[in-house]
Amino acid sequence: MSRQPIANLLFVLALSAGLAGCAHRLPAAERVPSFAVAATDDTPLARIASRELAGSPADHSALHLLRGGKEALAARLALIERAQRSVDVQYYIWRADASGQLMATALRRAAERGVRVRLLLDDWGSRPTEAELGLLAAHPNVEVRLFNPLPLRWALTLGMLLDFERGNRRMHNKALVADNQAAIVGGRNVGDEYFESRREFVFSDVDALALGPVVRQVSKGFDAYWNSVDAVPVAPGDATAPAPERQIDEALHESVASTGFAQRLDGGTLPFQAGRALALYDFPEKVDPTASRDARPGLGRQIAAVVAEPGSELLLVSAYFVPGAGGVEQLRGFRSRGVRVVAVTNSLAATDVPAVHGGYARYRKPLLEGGVELYEIRADAQETAARNPRRPGSSRVSLHAKLMVIDRRVTFIGSMNIDPRSVALNTENGIVFESAEMGEAIASGIRRALGESAYRLEIDGGALRWRGGADGREVLESEPGASLWLRLKTRFMSWLAIEELL
Repeated sequence: MSRQPIANLLFVLALSAGLAGCAHRLPAAERVPSFAVAATDDTPLARIASRELAGSPADHSALHLLRGGKEALAARLALIERAQRSVDVQYYIWRADASGQLMATALRRAAERGVRVRLLLDDWGSRPTEAELGLLAAHPNVEVRLFNPLPLRWALTLGMLLDFERGNRRMHNKALVADNQAAIVGGRNVGDEYFESRREFVFSDVDALALGPVVRQVSKGFDAYWNSVDAVPVAPGDATAPAPERQIDEALHESVASTGFAQRLDGGTLPFQAGRALALYDFPEKVDPTASRDARPGLGRQIAAVVAEPGSELLLVSAYFVPGAGGVEQLRGFRSRGVRVVAVTNSLAATDVPAVHGGYARYRKPLLEGGVELYEIRADAQETAARNPRRPGSSRVSLHAKLMVIDRRVTFIGSMNIDPRSVALNTENGIVFESAEMGEAIASGIRRALGESAYRLEIDGGALRWRGGADGREVLESEPGASLWLRLKTRFMSWLAIEELL
């Protein structure tokens, strides 16, 4: 799962007070501030950036969309392999699976050739064990930090409940920066399901590979988290101890290499669009419940300040979509002014967090009644599966992307969903990009895919209907693809869930 599960563990709450005395903080190395490497203009990635931005205004950046999971993994490996001075990595989830091992191996090899590696991971999201992180941190060119570490190391759920108000706030950011010249920002964590490498389940997502001035802005955001008091260094392990044997998935490695991404990056055949770009991010102090919310506006307010209200069209893609009463009112207000509003999220059968779907479901009718076009992704969507010959047969597909396109001219790509958790609790990041070419390409591509990959919701006689199929003739009267048990369970969870935590 990509989000923190909502667990009603009453017995754990009763135990938490007694366990408080047993809690202990992560053993930490000495904290030494460090910042992005500035002198990288003579690196291969700098030359690639100069080539792609040749002839563009000095304040323009270049973006390439990473739609496919294999290409997204290939892009990350290509940047790490081409880095000569530094690699900065920030993720909510980093699984110790085949994809995670490929990434970790690439980072180790970069460190061995003299590249400085800084790895910052959230302490709740899945990640390698502290022993494995310690072995990585034992390399003189590698430093590892965990953000907002929980007080109980042997049981993270219990540790969260010992300080629930703070522990419930997580670093949901995703970023990889190489040589302060190229960055990848978007919705993907590190794990097989994010890179189309898991047979039974895959996330459909979008990242952006960025070059130019916006990369230094992404680095500034990384530095803010890296040097935060909430980023605790992992103590280096015993450098003489044998590293655990990890078998590299050669089939995955060959599949990633077959994308030809690295060759296209070097050869200048990747399609980039140039335009003004701005990297936005929540400040790390957001995880502190006592911090002022007025001094430093959250990412949602930053986006609102940068992006003017839509004039003709607003396209929202959010894996977890809980707009709340205020959001519904805002979207209906856009419609009353003639703005077309399209929202895309997961169906119940496609989502990996049914409780969030329960929170979203109560807003479907008000949105539709207000003229919002509402689509839900099918769990059997074939677009992603068709790109992955390693996964024969059917697999469940779940939307994980977080996109916003305004008037087919301004695009936001990042880690932030449209839900209360993203706005108020988790820290998030992303890029706002001004390019009519990219905005049109994204909007048109999504519209083409919706016919086969999503249901369009309608109201018929006061009841919800799901219309799907290439010809739009398939009409269903209940949550498509969801069993009766799943529907009942989701309804029950929607009664218990606190919306502010979704």
